[in-house]
Amino acid sequence: MLKELIRDTRTHINRTSGILFLVVLFGALGAGFFFVVQNILGVQGMLGALDPANEPILWFIMFWATDFFMVAMVALLCYFIAGWPGIAPGLALSIYFAHFAGTPVAAGEVYHAYFAAPLHHGGGANIGWLTYFFMALLCALLIKLLYAGWHALKLKAGDKHIHRKLKLSWHALLDQVDLIVLVLIIPVVSTAFTWLVIHYGVQQPASLLTALVEPLLSLADVSVVLVGILFGLMIGLDVIGPVSMTAFAVATAAFLQQGDARLLTIYGAAFVTIGWAPLAMFLLSKVTKRVHADNDDLNLAISGPINAFFENMKLTVAFAPLFAMRSPLAIIPGLMTGSAVTGGLVALFGIVNQSYLTEYPAFGGGLSMAELLQRGDFYLSFTLPFRSGGWLDTRIPLALCILAGAIAGGAVMFLLRRVIVRGQQKRGTYVEPNGDIVLEMRELAKAQLLFLKKK
Repeated sequence: MLKELIRDTRTHINRTSGILFLVVLFGALGAGFFFVVQNILGVQGMLGALDPANEPILWFIMFWATDFFMVAMVALLCYFIAGWPGIAPGLALSIYFAHFAGTPVAAGEVYHAYFAAPLHHGGGANIGWLTYFFMALLCALLIKLLYAGWHALKLKAGDKHIHRKLKLSWHALLDQVDLIVLVLIIPVVSTAFTWLVIHYGVQQPASLLTALVEPLLSLADVSVVLVGILFGLMIGLDVIGPVSMTAFAVATAAFLQQGDARLLTIYGAAFVTIGWAPLAMFLLSKVTKRVHADNDDLNLAISGPINAFFENMKLTVAFAPLFAMRSPLAIIPGLMTGSAVTGGLVALFGIVNQSYLTEYPAFGGGLSMAELLQRGDFYLSFTLPFRSGGWLDTRIPLALCILAGAIAGGAVMFLLRRVIVRGQQKRGTYVEPNGDIVLEMRELAKAQLLFLKKK
């Protein structure tokens, strides 16, 4: 039974990652469309946004799908694993931690407060995508197992009468309270237990990570290479979570307090590596044919690097967590390795992008880097200068460091995945991925056409 449960859960995780690819892509393409139309083509007043101040909200709304993919992930996993009784618990938990946990933020600051940009460490990234993933599995499996346990209890009770003179059996009596147990008790208990685990097991301890900022700043004066490696390990662990944000807090503190752009350059390069390492792993899988990779692996691995060419570093890394969901014990160590290699190399060669000190980035509202960092705008503050600075002393060296990190990370993913797959095959818990969400959409469109023709 346990093997079947593990295989079933892995199948649902693969399915969820394929669907989330569309969720993130929807936000990326939708937001990109409105951004180009409004900011480049100059077309205003779209969808009734008569007030110019409300124009950006149109593409912020589309980006919600990308920024809050964690909400969709929890809801989908809970539904696939536990069935429709898991939808409400999944939504309740994910929306609570995405909107109400941490420092509350105003609606107008949503774009600056979530995904890779938690404003003052509040909002959706304060527990990280990895915790949302664990939260979904915990809640869904609790509901699934408690449902099975309740049904087993009814079967064990049997048709024995409660009393000789009563015709009502124990099984029939338990049937009468099904509505209360299956709708109110089991989902609510599962939700409450999951909330307690996440709140006290992750959220509260994560708030203590700010205590690491000053020690890491001091360590940078001793060995910036060591800090670069630590940055990479922290970023690779949760990418858009509290550990990564602690490294970012160290980098921004050095920049704002000392005018030192070294750590910000290291952080940015290590962060970007996250988007490229899955592609290196996929290419190794295809070239060697030693690890099976399906078309959904390709969709997830290639989408990040494509966005990198549009200077969208936010979307460069957005697909990596979805890729990691499919084999976290292999992918996460690979992401950590890749980012650590990049961070260490950037620090070792002393690469510093001085544009952080001098440049006023496009679409930054005329604000300097320091002003953008002070208001919590992570996305604009450290990514756009990657295409500025000298070619020989900044751009090319950074690209080579990121490439080296991506290859190293991809190789670790590849090797670990081989070992893990062999172990799963030996234990009988392996599930071979065979998804292709794009092909499914084509088939869906064909099916809808046939349906309408029949009507």
